Amino acid sequence: MINCPNPTCRAANPEGSKRCQVCQSALPHRYLWGVGDGVATLKPGDLLNQRYLLKSDRIFLDTHPGLVPESLPELPDFLMPYLHLSAYPLHTPRPYAVVASPNKEPGKNYVLMLESSALSEIEPELGSELGGVRDYSAQSPSLLPELSASWAGAPPLRQLSWLWQIACLWDAFDAEQVAATLLNGYFLRVDGSILRLLELASPPPGHELPQRTAQLGSAAGASRQPTLMDLSRSWQPLVESAHPAVRAFLDRLCEGLDRQQLNAEQLSEQLSQAISVCAQGQVVSYDMAMYTDQGPTRKRNEDACYPASGTLSRLTGEQTRAASQLLIVCDGIGGHQGGDVASKLAIATIESRLQPLLSADQGELSATEISLTIEAAICAANDEISAQNDQAQRQARDRMGTTLVMALVRGADVYIAHLGDSRAYRISARNCQQVTLDDDVASRQVRMGGSLYREVLLQPGSGSLIQALGMSSSQTLRPTVQRFVMDEDCVFLLCSDGLSDSDRVEQFWQQTLRPLVIEEQSTAKVGKELIDLANKYNGHDNVTVGLLSAKVVRASDRIVPRELASDTIPGTIGATGVSNREGASGRAHRGATRIQDATPAADSADTARTKLGAPIATASKSPLKIGAVLLLLAALGGTLYVLFSNGFGSRLAFSGGGNTVSSTAEPTPAINPSNSGRERVGTLSPADIKVGAYLRIRQSDFPGIVGSAPDEPTGSNTGTSQLLLYPNPTLAERTIPGTIPTGGIVRVVEQATADKTAWVRLKLCSIPSGTSLSDAPAETDTPAAKDPLPPGSVAVPKSVAGKSMMLSPNAQGWALAPNVAAVAEPVKGLQPSQQGTCGS
Repeated sequence: MINCPNPTCRAANPEGSKRCQVCQSALPHRYLWGVGDGVATLKPGDLLNQRYLLKSDRIFLDTHPGLVPESLPELPDFLMPYLHLSAYPLHTPRPYAVVASPNKEPGKNYVLMLESSALSEIEPELGSELGGVRDYSAQSPSLLPELSASWAGAPPLRQLSWLWQIACLWDAFDAEQVAATLLNGYFLRVDGSILRLLELASPPPGHELPQRTAQLGSAAGASRQPTLMDLSRSWQPLVESAHPAVRAFLDRLCEGLDRQQLNAEQLSEQLSQAISVCAQGQVVSYDMAMYTDQGPTRKRNEDACYPASGTLSRLTGEQTRAASQLLIVCDGIGGHQGGDVASKLAIATIESRLQPLLSADQGELSATEISLTIEAAICAANDEISAQNDQAQRQARDRMGTTLVMALVRGADVYIAHLGDSRAYRISARNCQQVTLDDDVASRQVRMGGSLYREVLLQPGSGSLIQALGMSSSQTLRPTVQRFVMDEDCVFLLCSDGLSDSDRVEQFWQQTLRPLVIEEQSTAKVGKELIDLANKYNGHDNVTVGLLSAKVVRASDRIVPRELASDTIPGTIGATGVSNREGASGRAHRGATRIQDATPAADSADTARTKLGAPIATASKSPLKIGAVLLLLAALGGTLYVLFSNGFGSRLAFSGGGNTVSSTAEPTPAINPSNSGRERVGTLSPADIKVGAYLRIRQSDFPGIVGSAPDEPTGSNTGTSQLLLYPNPTLAERTIPGTIPTGGIVRVVEQATADKTAWVRLKLCSIPSGTSLSDAPAETDTPAAKDPLPPGSVAVPKSVAGKSMMLSPNAQGWALAPNVAAVAEPVKGLQPSQQGTCGS
């Protein structure tokens, strides 16, 4: 029985009921995964804490969904990784409750209840037919299949996607000391193309992690933290049974991991490139519908949408290669002050700025470039609204603004961007998942490790927004952009909070949205049904709904070249024919997933969020490194936490229409991708290199660039094609240098003279995906080795040629000033994400 959540009712209802039989309130069905050894003492049908019904092994049903879940006055340490990594809602389960264990043994005191774990809410083959309508209410959820069990029969694009998501999660999980999760085959589950985690390798005290790991090697329970070499070894069984189209590439990638020549960022970049190559053979059709409604209680509709309400459109088969589609949902903030004006202005600006992406002649653009273009359009919309606010001298609560969620369809890719609390959901045949994380106080509180989500929702102001369009300069804006590669039938729902409030999407997706995935259901019919549900069960706000139904027409069988991974392996030359501009798909999200007002752990989590969006996302708004930037963000997060916890945040908040937005600090403007051409490198002189300057290391116009070689004659051409750094300017001949990847952004830290030669000390700040934000490195355009070195540059010693180690951001070292001048270009106006570890 499920007790009605209505506090004036609380009637008990059969589990199969969708609505209370007494008051007709919707009944939430929250199925949870239990973690803790005390669960082993229970049998199906038992109640834990007089509330949680054990349905099957470790799967519980909350029979009192209207009550606040149990928590502790002080949250234990094992919960922190879950909270800090909540920036990955597609992958990481969320703590729901911490309850007393029925096992009274010392040290085994807790059972952790997880929601959004790797459970399948529906098994299609088990649904019974009642009057021609499928009924799934009587069945219990089951575990999603393990990745290893689904691997062999998966298409190559999906195999790449799964590994990509693991790679994008690695740094954030490693920072939380739960990277062992990504090596434990029992925890790694899959819902079609999406990687889901059953739990984290952060158990309650006394709980033993599962040792069953299927085909994957496991580092769970090991005393040391796993490394990327461990990850490579855990992937070996998968590589051996991988699809022939990607097997050689994956084998080469694992070789680079074994030789410690790849970091997690580079690993995700390589997989992202491979996904782009493989997806070229994928053909997808899309059905779209858009609806907005004033609602039963509002006097005006402050929501806005693109295309116009009632629009239905379809891209079929090969049409997706020649045309793109844009869907936008905005929820205005500001009431009579102009929320409707802000939402409409945002849509007009974004649609205008993205017209080049929507044209028939789309050209070749990388995922990073597309994500940056989307970000730039969102920032332009913000500045348009903010300018009107400033012109009208609107301040604080009087400023108009809007939230945003949008989808850009481009071939087999779908880009989801959002700001505020308008949401995007992904619906598969088995599950409905929220893919965006609300930019509100509640989500921030969770990411900072302050409390559990269901608990913080009850606090005043928990729904106040921490960012929205129009409230301040675009330099303070942190939109999230995620990239999804379509390799299975699914549906994306974009909606304002008029529908998503009170978990209405989660409650009604099975009856309303799932038919779009498994049947030939009309998007028009489903869109209207969602409007009616929102008005009936919420009804307090305007409501806008955008639907995007994707169906795979032809799966890709395109072969990914083995040589694609060669350019990251020192000592090899790969004529890949594929540019390295793709990068980690998430890095477009302003340096990957930058989490605003976050702790170091939360920021590293945000990094993957955009890297991941799922194939992640995140994605655009997001990938970056951990280093000094995280320390700065930690300090900022702690300061804001104190301010808001003391009530100061209310003085920073703008409100209207039920939403509030807080202001943030101002970073520097972004590089405009449209201004980055392929001008010749080497126009700098050593005298132009100043301390504090930012430089971008680009592909040289000669093959033998340069570290320093006091013992080698100029022009010997025994070097590599990348800039090398040495520990000091008086290096020994046999010192192994570090390699700055092509496209790396560096900052000049110091200048010196040794043996009458000018040297500069450089710090590697970040590694964007190409030689400029819209260009790819010209690996295949390097002149022949007979070409001379530029005047003043020095060849790499033969003793170290081919032995350099790829550097990661935050690394520092010395290089000859003439060699730097030969391959660098000055850059200005960098985003904090591009400044990376140099931005603190």
